Amino acid sequence: MIWTSWIYDVYVQGVAYSESGTLDGPWIQEKDPITPLNFGHGMLFRTLEGKLLMSIHSHKSINGRYRRIPHLFEADLSGDKLVVGKPYVP
Repeated sequence: MIWTSWIYDVYVQGVAYSESGTLDGPWIQEKDPITPLNFGHGMLFRTLEGKLLMSIHSHKSINGRYRRIPHLFEADLSGDKLVVGKPYVP
């Protein structure tokens, strides 16, 4: 399960894994964020070619107002953990 929250003044994208493989858990939370800091609200999807990507946004303060900036990152689920890689460039 991926999730987003604020930890003090830092926006983070985290991940937790179900030990049982079901929604009942128990859930094990990864200690470190899976994306750069101040990125959040990630969603996983596959391109029409089958490549797994994560769409996510960052915040940027412009004139005292936050703007959301979209980003795409390569992602990998081939092992037992979600790995978010380099920024995706089509």
